[in-house]
Amino acid sequence: MNNLTEPTEIELYDYPWQAPLTPVEEACFASRFSSINEEPEDLTILERQMFEASPSDHKWRQNFFANTPDYLAKYFAKRYVSLINQGDRKAANTFLREKMEPAQKRVELVMKSYQSLPTIHKVTLLSKEHCDEDPFHPVFFTEHGLPEQFTKKQMAFDFEKAEKNHKPVKNRILAELELDELKEMAFTITKIIDSYWGMTAERNAFDSEGKSEREIEHLTNKVIVIAYEQVSIFVREHFGIKPPRKYKKQTPNSAASDISRMIDEKWWYGRLVRSRKIMREHLAIAMGQVSNKASPYSSWDCVREHQTQQKANYNYIKQNVLIDNESGEEFDLWDIFKKSNANPAIRRHELMVRCRGCEDIGNELGLQGLFLTLTTPSSYHNHYKRGGFVAHWNGASPRDAQSYLNNVWQRIRSKLGREGIRWFGVRVAEPHHDGTPHWHLLIWVKPEEVSQVRHIFIDYATKADREELHPSFDRKEKRAAKKENIRGPMNYKPRCDFGYIDPEKGTATGYIAKYISKNIDGFAMDDLVSDETGKSVKDMAKNVGAWKSRWAIRQFQFFGGAPVTTYRELRRFANHDRTSFQNYLSQLNREELIAIYEEMEVKVSRKFVGPAIPVELLRVNPRFDSLYVKLLLGEAYQPDIEHPITTVSDVMKAADTGNWHCYIMGQGGPFVKREELLITNSYEVMPFASPHGEAVRKLDGFDVTGKFFKTRIKTYTIVAKAKPEMQKQVDYEFDKPSENPSTWNFKKRTVSFVEVTKEDASTRGSEATAIGSSAASRSSVNNCTEPDRGSKQVRELSPDIEYEIKRLIEEYDLSESFRSDLIRGRVIQLSKEKSIKLRFGATERQPDHLVYQHKQQIDLSWLDEDKPEEVILSDDDEDYAQPNLSCFGMHRPASKSWADYADLVEEDDWPLA
Repeated sequence: MNNLTEPTEIELYDYPWQAPLTPVEEACFASRFSSINEEPEDLTILERQMFEASPSDHKWRQNFFANTPDYLAKYFAKRYVSLINQGDRKAANTFLREKMEPAQKRVELVMKSYQSLPTIHKVTLLSKEHCDEDPFHPVFFTEHGLPEQFTKKQMAFDFEKAEKNHKPVKNRILAELELDELKEMAFTITKIIDSYWGMTAERNAFDSEGKSEREIEHLTNKVIVIAYEQVSIFVREHFGIKPPRKYKKQTPNSAASDISRMIDEKWWYGRLVRSRKIMREHLAIAMGQVSNKASPYSSWDCVREHQTQQKANYNYIKQNVLIDNESGEEFDLWDIFKKSNANPAIRRHELMVRCRGCEDIGNELGLQGLFLTLTTPSSYHNHYKRGGFVAHWNGASPRDAQSYLNNVWQRIRSKLGREGIRWFGVRVAEPHHDGTPHWHLLIWVKPEEVSQVRHIFIDYATKADREELHPSFDRKEKRAAKKENIRGPMNYKPRCDFGYIDPEKGTATGYIAKYISKNIDGFAMDDLVSDETGKSVKDMAKNVGAWKSRWAIRQFQFFGGAPVTTYRELRRFANHDRTSFQNYLSQLNREELIAIYEEMEVKVSRKFVGPAIPVELLRVNPRFDSLYVKLLLGEAYQPDIEHPITTVSDVMKAADTGNWHCYIMGQGGPFVKREELLITNSYEVMPFASPHGEAVRKLDGFDVTGKFFKTRIKTYTIVAKAKPEMQKQVDYEFDKPSENPSTWNFKKRTVSFVEVTKEDASTRGSEATAIGSSAASRSSVNNCTEPDRGSKQVRELSPDIEYEIKRLIEEYDLSESFRSDLIRGRVIQLSKEKSIKLRFGATERQPDHLVYQHKQQIDLSWLDEDKPEEVILSDDDEDYAQPNLSCFGMHRPASKSWADYADLVEEDDWPLA
């Protein structure tokens, strides 16, 4: 029997190529290849989102995102995915080529400045090389190490499989790390430096056998200095952080202190956090996030972080008090802050006083005032005012631009000194919209030297990239060819400006006042709009503060004259003298006060000023009581310094009255040398007072030709306030269409907990304070007859009060216990700002009455610079620096006095090498 079988495919056709083509998927599967793009491993979240949107462009797209941090690439990735989802693949790829590619090049330009900073990969490798780490930690398998080579064993673990399957740790730069990761990195780096320091000291060790103690000490000190130099080079080259260095030529003690810093985890954590902030802001500038089209002066993240820190400082100050170590007297830290130079209003006033004093000195000496502007070449700017990136930007940060301006000004000053031209004045640094700083200077010179000063200033200000200031210059070749034959003078205006102070148009202080105000708190600038940013000058004050803090730029600097610190110490001394006199007067009776007044009137060299009231009138008129006479003497009293040189007293009085002009002239004039000052600062040196064993210099007073005057007469300790007692509070809100309570509609009921005042706490603190209650006597046994527990004593109130209580219960929907709570003496909160209390009368002439209390809520709008009068927590240059309160602990009292932290809060905070 013949069985028919189905012919094979090749039997149906004469030749194989005549058969139909096999589907692509089946053919690829046969050769283990698929046309479907499989998702690669180790994709980030952004890369996975883009891969899911367009798998076929993954390899091409990687060129744009390979070296760009994820937090910067997020915008471009989301925009790309959005265009892909809209079905426009061409537009999406064009967007990457035209927008992402230039941004990537700018990021790479910036990254060159930070390539020495630590990364995850670098720290891991150095940790493996220098530290005695656990060999079974996962980081050791990133470099394909052999676990079986290590002595530690774990029998139930397959190391070969773990090594084979382990994925290398992704390298992440400092700007991508979070704060907890920075803490871990600081700990690891500390161990690396400690290990390297030990290795360095061992390499430089010497044989002490046969050497005297003096020789051993000398060689040991030499080893410490040599080891410091080698460790500092290691820190600079491997981590890009500026190593601490107290002296250019280190001593053994200073070298040991600096080594102690470099092996301190807290020091490294602070350096890493600061470097991370700087790096992130510089990258934000490269990406165009700092401009008048985005966020002027500083990025949104920078402003947000700065305001968060300001609010944290505010909360710390509000939660702590100052305690006098000698008397135990307590002062609210917030009240002390508002009276210090950390208060922007006081700082602004002092700057204006100093500027006005300089102007008065210039007028007295017959000098000409000049108003100068100095800025950087165009290559330091990254963004045009009209919008768009500057193609020839050199990748400089605002700090680099500030260094350029400092260098130019140093050359100008040196040239003026060589020419014998003397000058003094003030300068203000402020940012352009893209964060690049420029300077405004106000100086005074002799009228006959103005032309020479102008020539020197313009010459040095335009020396760098001078060709771009000529009319024939153009960066585009075609337009440059057309301008080739143009001849004309150089236009110096884009680089600098030179103006004369005309008294008929305005004062010199009036010129500089605008720049002082807009760079502190925007005072009196409510209606002004910046020409550069198009936004309110007052609103942008917070951006300027964040910019200055992030780049550690000194905004205000005075040239010539005497130090402002001495000026402040003289004012402090005068205040102490006045306070001592007031304390003395408070101990006298009326007759003794009048006797002092009479002595004041006849004393030839008296310290008092003002019109005199006849002594007989004071004695016979009862209106002039002892309090009036005391106030009269206190207001008329003028502080003084007992010193044979009469000028000393005049200088102190000038400082006390805020007369900067007379203070400078009394100190020796605007051109006085530091060694020729009449009054100088005096410092107390406390050996080994710092955490790293250094001597700490603390301002203690001032010195007048060898005679010391102490101004820091008290020491204080910062301690946390006692936690307040809280009580439950119920608030009711109503819609009030009219003033008639009957038309009000209940809106909502809010339960919160509020702080109990001292008065309220004392009122309800014990049963003895309750009306009708009994309390225990001082003896252990109460001999008084106890009242009937079952009887309830009720106090009768006047009809007017009863009616008001009833009205309040209906208006605020209060409980029936409202009346009894009032009788118990409690303060009842009616709303957020309104409370009520029943005050009992003592006599018929003083009947019971209800007392309303209106408490204004704390206004924190100063955090957003809404009101110029409000105190804004902002630090400033070294002469006006707000203390960095982050160094004080929150959970325990400070172990040092306020002045002991001077070196901690005033040291240079720039971390990069």
